[in-house]
Amino acid sequence: MKNKIIVSFIMISFLTSSVYADCASLLANYKRVPDPSVKTMKQLKRWVDRKVKDGNAKAVEECLVSKAADNPNKATVAGN
Repeated sequence: MKNKIIVSFIMISFLTSSVYADCASLLANYKRVPDPSVKTMKQLKRWVDRKVKDGNAKAVEECLVSKAADNPNKATVAGN
């Protein structure tokens, strides 16, 4: 029984992650998403807390914070 539950959980998590594989399609589901390049990580986290009410909050936050203006881990690429 435990194995069936674990397998079901893994399948569900895989399916949801594959549906929202990239940030653009994930963020397209929300209205008035702030531009992460001009917002701080804290501002983006507050926006997610207030606006995202479904199970994708963590994924949305990760997408936005990865592009945040003050994120020290953000890759700098010419033209972006």
